[in-house]
Amino acid sequence: MVHNIADLFAVAQPLPAYDVVIPCHDRAHVVADAVESVLEQDHAPARVIVVDDGSRDASAAVIRSLEVRHGQRMIAATLPRNGGASHARNVGAALALSPWIAFLDSDDVWLPGAARALLQATENSDIVCGHFRRVEGDAPPGEPECGWWGDAIRGALIHGGVIGPSWSIVRRATVFAVGGFDPSFHNCNDWDFYTRAAAAGARFRRIEDAVALYRTVAGSRLVNDREVGAKNARRVLSHPYLNGQLITASAFE
Repeated sequence: MVHNIADLFAVAQPLPAYDVVIPCHDRAHVVADAVESVLEQDHAPARVIVVDDGSRDASAAVIRSLEVRHGQRMIAATLPRNGGASHARNVGAALALSPWIAFLDSDDVWLPGAARALLQATENSDIVCGHFRRVEGDAPPGEPECGWWGDAIRGALIHGGVIGPSWSIVRRATVFAVGGFDPSFHNCNDWDFYTRAAAAGARFRRIEDAVALYRTVAGSRLVNDREVGAKNARRVLSHPYLNGQLITASAFE
């Protein structure tokens, strides 16, 4: 029941349109889960853009079959060689037309109601971050987590990559204002992206809803390479916005 004019106004306002970009490399066994979790949202995306990043498995074929099944609701893009998640996200973002873009990893899934929860918080925001629930192998989902407490974003980013693409949504204009994701980062690329967005004045907002399952599935992960992680963490922390803070042991874990 609507009790006052403010409630009526809130109910009457349509949620903004959004596109979802899913980069995929050798995830033929799970990419359909990611796609379906988005298309089943009660506030569905204008389109889902899946970018096959030079996969060596059957990912490209799976993605093409999903495009045939879902028609205009989905765009499949196939890259001839593996260029990394940052490049694949940038390719997908270039195909996006909606005012908001979500970057969902191909091994993660959105929970029911994720889009609505994120988009209800977009007023006066450029990046909205929710919580995720971690899934290790076949274990049940863990308790909701979020690396950022909703306080000053600069202070949070000094301590590490506190926001993940799978549980956030970004204003399209913000993505292009900072030049998208830096392809020279093969991990820590999201930490670098959100740092540059914050430095450019992007307005961040955290919500309390758990919006995604962050899944550990079979396949190689550069995030597990501690030497590369430490090197890229130092690169992020050298950004003037973070004042070149010294790396901590937890910054890239």
